[in-house]
This record gives sequence, structure tokens and C-alpha cells, in this order.
Amino acid sequence: MRLDAYMREHKLTQGALGAMLNPPVSQSQVSQWFRGRTSITLDQALQIQTITNGLVTPADCARVNEPEPAQVAA
Repeated sequence: MRLDAYMREHKLTQGALGAMLNPPVSQSQVSQWFRGRTSITLDQALQIQTITNGLVTPADCARVNEPEPAQVAA
């Protein structure tokens, strides 16, 4: 699952996600992940996987700044 989708679904702000990490990161740092300015570290990705009960994997975290795939109309 995409990290941004998980955050929307669970009404989780960038600041709240950052605060859940150990050590915590700022809202600005989380924003930089989504803009591709910085990358999520492996340790952070593993923590995110735990926080999301496995719904967001480290592989999902590695693709955090990629655009969402186009939805196909049925």
C-alpha cells in the first residue's frame, strides 16, 4: 500500500507520522520524502512497516515520491 494512501485512510498527518518514529522526524522531513528531496532510511521504512501493521512495506517506502498510477475506468 502506498504510504500517502495509508495516511489518508487513517487520517494521519505528516507531523503525526514523523512523531511516531524513533528518533522522531519533523513534518518538514516527511514532506521532503514525498517531494523526493530526501529518502526514507531503511530503519525508518522498517518502523513504518511496523506502525502500519505491514500494510506499507519498505519497498512501498522506496517509491514514496513516485506518482500514483492512473486509475483505469471500468
